[in-house]
Amino acid sequence: MKLSTLNLGLLRNKYVGTITIVQLIRILGRSQAWIFVPLYLANIRGVPYVVVGLLFFATAMITLPFSIYGGNFIDRIGRRIAAVWLPPILIVLFMTIATVIYFRLPDYILFATFLLVEPFTTIQGILDNVVITDTTSESERTDAFSLTRIGGNVGFSIGPALGGILSLFNYSYVFLVPGILTVLEWFLYLRYITETKQPSAKSMRKLQFPSSDRPFVILCILIASVWFVAGQWGTTLTLFWSRVDNISNTTIGLLYAVNGIAVVFLQIPTNWLFSRVKDYKRIAVGGLVYAFSFFALAFSSNILFLLVDVIFITIGENILSPVAYSIIGKMAPAEKRGQYYGAFQLIIGLVMPIAPVIGTILLTSFSGNPLMMWGPLMILGVVISAIMMKFGNLEFIKDRREPTTTKI
Repeated sequence: MKLSTLNLGLLRNKYVGTITIVQLIRILGRSQAWIFVPLYLANIRGVPYVVVGLLFFATAMITLPFSIYGGNFIDRIGRRIAAVWLPPILIVLFMTIATVIYFRLPDYILFATFLLVEPFTTIQGILDNVVITDTTSESERTDAFSLTRIGGNVGFSIGPALGGILSLFNYSYVFLVPGILTVLEWFLYLRYITETKQPSAKSMRKLQFPSSDRPFVILCILIASVWFVAGQWGTTLTLFWSRVDNISNTTIGLLYAVNGIAVVFLQIPTNWLFSRVKDYKRIAVGGLVYAFSFFALAFSSNILFLLVDVIFITIGENILSPVAYSIIGKMAPAEKRGQYYGAFQLIIGLVMPIAPVIGTILLTSFSGNPLMMWGPLMILGVVISAIMMKFGNLEFIKDRREPTTTKI
């Protein structure tokens, strides 16, 4: 079967199709918020770089318990209820942030509200991953996750550019748009996501973490370590482009838009190119591409150079992201998929928050010497990828029985 035919078939799966569209809408709205909030805080409110990094660190720390509780909650009550109650909470939060910015209310109100957005967004991400895993076979899963990423990045190709324009008028509009679009997400969940939870006789009265599954925990730590370097994408990179390269908000939005477009056109070819590469090797290669692409930023601020470099960063993202989620689906028992994806998100959340903190510290210390800023991150990325290549060959993953999937 040709890859293109397979992907069209997966889009006819109503769950994959719906979540792909939801991702498009969600990322279109929320990507601009996450990209431009560091610039708003630094340029308009005068918040120091390190404090911005610490805010994102605090956001991630608060998200950690939501990851494991959220995953268990999804297993316990089912997918449908979670899909229905999450969007209204996020609508209120985005509208509140927009109001705080528009009326220039105190910083502490903005920080407090902002800290609550990511936890509920994370639970939504776990929910989507679980539904995709419930409704696809193991052989389809990497392509299914690739399709949802493509949908999200169609949105990402528009969102940052739109945010760059909106920020010229008023930063509050950057948060108003995701609030409005989340209403549309809510409708799609209500209309198309029915219950996909696998039947199980096991009771889930207690909060659970798969700590006894040592291969799973080891693999999660390795993936999280590789993703650490990728964590410079966002807060650190946005501030670097703005303050060191002196790039305008509109141009920054366009650069991020190129990332979204590149995912759309390069994700499927990337899957085809790596179809015969073992998962752990693919993750290691993705980490290397990230490391060297970030390091290249030290050498030029020319827009054409940056456009090409963004494409290479995107290739690293395409190599790494879909297969990481697919591996977790392989390892998770059917009745514990929420728990496993929540645990994966928890472990990722223990590592990833350090990335913007380290990045903003390096930016503060070496803003006049980009080589000293990006060089240590490149070396770290090479070391982590080498560790993944040496110790990531967990052959026992393929010996696990693949649970049945929900009938479509």
